[in-house]
Amino acid sequence: MLALYPPVRLLPTLFRAQVRRAEPVQHKRYLRTCAAMASGNMPSLVDTAWLNDRVARKDVKVKVIDGSWYLPAAGRDAKQEFRQARIPGARYFDLNGVADHSQDLPHMLPSATQFAAAMDALDIANDSTVVVYDGAGIFSAPRILWTFKAFGHSQVAVLNGGMPAWKAAGLPVDESEVGEAEMEASAAAAKNPPPQSSYMANLQGDMVRDWRQVLENVKSRRETVVDARAAERYKGKAPEPREGMRSGHIPGSLNVPFGQLLQDGRYKSPDGLREAFQTAGVDLSQPLTMTCGSGVTACILALGLDQLQVPKVAVYDGSWSEWGSNKELPIKQE
Repeated sequence: MLALYPPVRLLPTLFRAQVRRAEPVQHKRYLRTCAAMASGNMPSLVDTAWLNDRVARKDVKVKVIDGSWYLPAAGRDAKQEFRQARIPGARYFDLNGVADHSQDLPHMLPSATQFAAAMDALDIANDSTVVVYDGAGIFSAPRILWTFKAFGHSQVAVLNGGMPAWKAAGLPVDESEVGEAEMEASAAAAKNPPPQSSYMANLQGDMVRDWRQVLENVKSRRETVVDARAAERYKGKAPEPREGMRSGHIPGSLNVPFGQLLQDGRYKSPDGLREAFQTAGVDLSQPLTMTCGSGVTACILALGLDQLQVPKVAVYDGSWSEWGSNKELPIKQE
């Protein structure tokens, strides 16, 4: 299948033809992607044509990662889905396995040692170009992207629309058998990391917030905290999925339910993203911290802000799973 986007070196000669054929929104995305490629920077969101071009020519520097993870209520098994069908060449990143298990909280950011070991297990080097997708379209993949960036890996993107978009485009999938060792490679490596790894992971502390920093911010209000949970959970009118957890939100936080950034399993246009934040009263010129239930959908907001080129965006890793469980921390209900 021919890729939608030609190589950057052909852009000058093919530009006018692409302009005539492209729809307005598609054309804008095309220009942004080509500009990023020409400058040597990796766009943080790519489409199926972009990825298929690289998969088809077996670009060895491009590593495809299935980062699927689902809430129990979804009734889906991410590992089983990967075994049944995956994008050719994809490896499985276990969100729950590559995590800090010293805390009783779900999928907390792993240590640099754990992350580096997982990268070695997945054959990912510091100069690899990584593309992450998930089976929902846009759900857990942004969390994996944030994890990569949190450890200093800049050449990483999310496949917009994920596996549903890939299949809808009629692109090939790999249905061959996957061995258990390959399936569990990332989690096994993170569980027992060696003293040294080939991959060099360096935590970018400015991208991560803990409860102490968020508590201090409740008083100082230096950063705007934005909650990605559904409005009823944010207001404290709906029960939390974890037993014994309080309902409500962090005092001073604003609410942008993550679904408001998406349409048909893909990110909305930049104008649509900007409207979602501004409608909720978010000042995009201020430092921002994203939060949610367990640190997953907060990253959907963070990646949406990246599309708007908003700097100084952090994620509260423990999110409401941590804050709502600690009765010493303040909450607000509406």
